[in-house]
Amino acid sequence: MKYVSNSVSETENIARSLAEKVTPPYVVCLFGGLGAGKTAFVRGFASAFGIERVTSPTFSIMHRYEGRERLNHYDLYRLSEPEELWDIGFDEEIESGISLIEWPDAFLEFMPDDRINVRISRGDGENTRIIEIEGAEA
Repeated sequence: MKYVSNSVSETENIARSLAEKVTPPYVVCLFGGLGAGKTAFVRGFASAFGIERVTSPTFSIMHRYEGRERLNHYDLYRLSEPEELWDIGFDEEIESGISLIEWPDAFLEFMPDDRINVRISRGDGENTRIIEIEGAEA
């Protein structure tokens, strides 16, 4: 599915709608450049589970949020080796809850085949984003 968002709140609403279709355990991979809106997408997704405060895990690699479901929010931007995934318990964590993974590009071979891919890119307007969702639950 392809969506056009013209604001952060529209991006959050698209994510919230997707979240309502996902049951754990599940993995959602988020692709997009810096400032594309990946964390805004996660914020909207998390709100569907009663989670109100979401921040980027860029420096901590992973944040865990507890709501109606457990959400694991990863930012793999600073990782470069597969061993680093195992050091943070990635293989065990994605087996429980829903894992939203920013910057999964270098680790796709370690992601489950049954996942959702969300690609966010900038559109023509300053706040316009093109959001493409593909995967089993999309």
